Amino acid sequence: MKKLFYFFYVLFFIVGCNQTEDTPTGPTTDPAGSSLKSQQAYSSLELVFTDWANGHFQNASDFDGLNFKVANDLYKEAIALDPDNKDARIGAAITEILCTYADTTVKRIVKQWESFGNSDTQVFPQPIKNAGLLSSTSQMVVPLNEMAKNLLKIYSVAKVDPPLISDMQKVIRNAFLPRIQYAIDQLAFVENVDAFRFRVSGKMQGDTKLSDVYLYPTEVMFTDALLQGVKAMLEEFLVYKFELPDYKQASLLTALKQNSTSFFYLADDGIAHATNAKNSINLMIDKMLSGITKLETISGNKTDAAIKLGNDGLKQADLDTAKKYLNKMKTSMTSAVTVHLDNVGTDETPMDIQVYLGKFFDNPVANPKVAFLPPYTVTASGTEDIHFEFNAKTYAEFNFPDPTYGGVFPGMTNDNMKKLMRIDEAFGFRIYFNTWWDYNSSQPQPYTVKIVTAVKTYTHTTDYWGFTKFIISDQDNVPYKVVVNKGTGDYELSARPSAQLMIKAKSEMDHGFKLAKPPQNLAAYSEFSQIRLEWNNYDFYWIMKGTGSTSTPTDYQQTNYQSSFWDSNVTNGITYKYQLRTSNNPEDYNMGYGNNWEPLVLKDIQYSNIVTVTKQ
Repeated sequence: MKKLFYFFYVLFFIVGCNQTEDTPTGPTTDPAGSSLKSQQAYSSLELVFTDWANGHFQNASDFDGLNFKVANDLYKEAIALDPDNKDARIGAAITEILCTYADTTVKRIVKQWESFGNSDTQVFPQPIKNAGLLSSTSQMVVPLNEMAKNLLKIYSVAKVDPPLISDMQKVIRNAFLPRIQYAIDQLAFVENVDAFRFRVSGKMQGDTKLSDVYLYPTEVMFTDALLQGVKAMLEEFLVYKFELPDYKQASLLTALKQNSTSFFYLADDGIAHATNAKNSINLMIDKMLSGITKLETISGNKTDAAIKLGNDGLKQADLDTAKKYLNKMKTSMTSAVTVHLDNVGTDETPMDIQVYLGKFFDNPVANPKVAFLPPYTVTASGTEDIHFEFNAKTYAEFNFPDPTYGGVFPGMTNDNMKKLMRIDEAFGFRIYFNTWWDYNSSQPQPYTVKIVTAVKTYTHTTDYWGFTKFIISDQDNVPYKVVVNKGTGDYELSARPSAQLMIKAKSEMDHGFKLAKPPQNLAAYSEFSQIRLEWNNYDFYWIMKGTGSTSTPTDYQQTNYQSSFWDSNVTNGITYKYQLRTSNNPEDYNMGYGNNWEPLVLKDIQYSNIVTVTKQ
């Protein structure tokens, strides 16, 4: 389900008020006083959202200037005066999340995190700029691309000592989760009241000229579902502990060892967090499905609804697809479902796999580094970096201890898991080919390329542009030769005389190959004080020459992409023999070579006809 509240994007990165308290209760209620408090809170919220919509907020630090706490306090006071005040419940839920930045602990972590960015790599980028309460369906898109950029940011800044993961876990446990749960509880009080709606004024949208829109139970359900999803992610983050004193090289080397029991190891309360995460995922699915139902039956056709059905909103076909996959996801929490995958592995073939998501949460293993990863080592690289390497040297040696990952992928084999993860590309021998085309041809023609060893032959065809790739994972430290077929038979290719073509696991080689055109129709003429040679085809050739009518021509002179040659080293009355040949040494073609680049040419030399001429 892609269409959600745009302004709730911030939930994935910010979550605040100074303190979350249980809603106080008293012996009497005051609906009128409660309503007045709600109106005051709403007016405050309008001002803050107007500032947000019209301000310049590039990152979370800018939220110092947004005060959601006043509205949050007023909404909570309204609930205390009248627990049945549904507007106050919605307002308290929204502001509880948005004012979390006022929490000094959260603020410190966010500011510390952002201090490692620059103008191009801020953790909280452009999507939160000028954001506010939604005013149309088109705003309700979760910015997945920006979220992905943030994940890359989180990964990259680890080298410059961001907040410790354990510190972030404490903030999640003590500040984020209680507030999310509080907001969820408030939404639950309202979401099944089908007659309820919450007004979003134009001022709250940041423009007084905009018409009011309303949040119906549909939007409340979707918001609840979103919060359940966030809660599930945060609970998952607490299943394992990630303790280390700092991000210095020595600390990382200790923490990342496979037998480490302090980093990526089951937390003391990890099983409880795993159970909570599973429950939240199930609730997220249920709330999303209920929200779709309410959209279809209550608010989808209302012109004042924030989320609509039809041309001005969500398409029914998209909702039907969402329901299909949500139900499949729900099933996968209690049993295995079949998932069809296209283009799996480096050979890009289809595969059906079984997925049982619920198993991920049912019995989390103590040490995933040992339970799921093949043996590996971490060593120092230079004075700051860490080098991570699996101990397996070949594709055959690389095996997962449990390819089912604790039953998440029932029936999964090592071969299929390695294919899914393209382990052959990392551990096999990768050979890339491209050819120099005959540009005099009307268009390139594909070549068949074969890698031939003593026990096996691998075959591929180049694409239109002359490229192809081999990944060989079942042989290592064996010699190979290359054979091509351009439609007239197989031709073996030759490397430089000093080169040795060997299949080597976990390495790669680039081969450019050139199929030299054979010289044709060689002719010789005695002219002036020289002998002139002419032939067809342009390429690199050796001119061969013999002196005397019974001589055998031998290498005499190189010629590079010419169709004629003048030989002045001749004597009147002497008969000469000439012939042209191709070269089987790539160095003659100026193709270049390097550590991972080895050019190839035809091994069999091609000769022209022999001509005899007497110098006159």
